[in-house]
Amino acid sequence: MSSSTPKPIHDAAAAFDSLPGIGPRAALRYAYWLAAQPKEFVHRFGQTVERLTDGVTRCTVCGMWADAERCSICSDPKRDASSLCVVATSQDVRIIDESGAFKGRYHVLGGLIDPIEGRTPDTLNIQMLIERLKASEQPVTEILLALDPDISGDTTALYLTRQLSLFSIPITRLARGLQHGAQIEYADGTTISDAIRNRRTLDGKTST
Repeated sequence: MSSSTPKPIHDAAAAFDSLPGIGPRAALRYAYWLAAQPKEFVHRFGQTVERLTDGVTRCTVCGMWADAERCSICSDPKRDASSLCVVATSQDVRIIDESGAFKGRYHVLGGLIDPIEGRTPDTLNIQMLIERLKASEQPVTEILLALDPDISGDTTALYLTRQLSLFSIPITRLARGLQHGAQIEYADGTTISDAIRNRRTLDGKTST
């Protein structure tokens, strides 16, 4: 970065650059834009970001980001507790739930298995899922693996299928609508709805 860039702008750009999907040029543009805003706006912006550290927590049931001990979905008695959708992130829950095609509950793994990135099974909420199934008051009759259709998603799905085999619960996975290599976070509602309605068991058969 140019030596003519003031240090506060340089530091702000470095912070933006650490965010996923933002490159150095965009980060610098954001930093200069913020510097041009009224001080009150910048202070409110900073306070909003700071409140993330205290204002959100992981749901003790499903692992999704929430503003209470139990998220709104786990607290909703109208949700179908017999159907459980396993996803990688809280963003995936939002995308799938907005599609309106799934009425059950969720379990957030906190990522996908990727040894190169340091994400091994023990770093994800897999044991939490197993304990949840063991302690479930209402029997779970289907586990839907709504994971990205890429290498990490496939690896995670295979690992989960083996770990959950002792429960003898039918396991399905999203089908038509998601191309290999696609990410759930960027899929539209129609695509997600099609994938859920046409999900298949891991033996290749269409779920009914």
